Amino acid sequence: MHAQASSFSREATNRLTVHHFGPDPDTIGGMATAIRMLTEHSIGADLVRAHSTWRPGSSVPIRPIAASLLALTRIRRGHIAHIHLSERGSFLREGLLAVLAGSLGLTVVVTLHGAVFTPFARRHPRLVSAVLRRAHLILCLDRGVLEVVRERAPQVRCEILPNPAVIDKDACPVNETGERVVFAGEIGLRKGADVLQRAWRVVAQRRPQAQCLLVGPLADFCPRDTERLEVRPSAGIAEMKDILRQARVVVLPARAEGMPMILTEAMSLGRPFVSTPVGAIPDLAAGEGGVLVPVENSSKLADRITELLADPELARKLGERGQAFCARTRSVEVIDDRLRQLYAETARGARDRRSKPGLIANFR
Repeated sequence: MHAQASSFSREATNRLTVHHFGPDPDTIGGMATAIRMLTEHSIGADLVRAHSTWRPGSSVPIRPIAASLLALTRIRRGHIAHIHLSERGSFLREGLLAVLAGSLGLTVVVTLHGAVFTPFARRHPRLVSAVLRRAHLILCLDRGVLEVVRERAPQVRCEILPNPAVIDKDACPVNETGERVVFAGEIGLRKGADVLQRAWRVVAQRRPQAQCLLVGPLADFCPRDTERLEVRPSAGIAEMKDILRQARVVVLPARAEGMPMILTEAMSLGRPFVSTPVGAIPDLAAGEGGVLVPVENSSKLADRITELLADPELARKLGERGQAFCARTRSVEVIDDRLRQLYAETARGARDRRSKPGLIANFR
């Protein structure tokens, strides 16, 4: 009996274990959604755990940060600390965890999120370099961020890895939905909510049965009363999925973005999107699941929305292409395979560097 218990203990110890640090995965937001996907589906490892460093809307992040710091000190050597960073306060908060994880001799993986990380890195080059150089692997969502990372932390391996998505084959074909347009996310200027409102006035005149729904917290823009345009507060996970299933088209006329999860989720459901060529959005559009319009161009935005509302078959074709692209490039299975490979290679490299003190000095 004792031999069996010891064998089980060794097997559990040898299993690849990853600890994710970032916003509470049960909350709303692109980073939280990505962490929830990784943990719910055990993507990349045998054991995948999440440690919340903050909760959106909370004014006192000290307690979760303290809990995360304690959790970090208890992680076994050989396990991986995967830190999720964006810009501003997040970079300081989770950046501290990355530095501590490196000091503890853990294998450190960082994923860079955020819509304005690149200008943040340009403004704070020393801070960004100091944090990123503590990582053994840096994962980016778009090429622009990848280039910045190579400038700021040239010794650290960096790769592009999309956020994962569950492909939903049960959603009804998009040509069977009503003429509903959905915008989801922070309702503000960065995401172009004002541009959408201007475009919607035109669309509403052209399509008398169409409806527009904006879902999310109000930021620096409050939509005015507009015909058949409804504003709702943030929706829960299940409710948001139902809303997207009822959409004919998802719209995000952003001025700045990283890799918006809302567009990935739309594509996973077979819903086409209209967006702008910022961040990693052109990479999504390359899969032919959506169309792009110039930033702040409400006229072009209105034209593309009208086109997809008026032509259900076109919307269906775009939706199907986008869903197929999602399955090929960012399904749970695809990201799981790639992330397991990256974790294994990174852990081996970290062990090798720890065994050679001279290399550690150069790496840091």
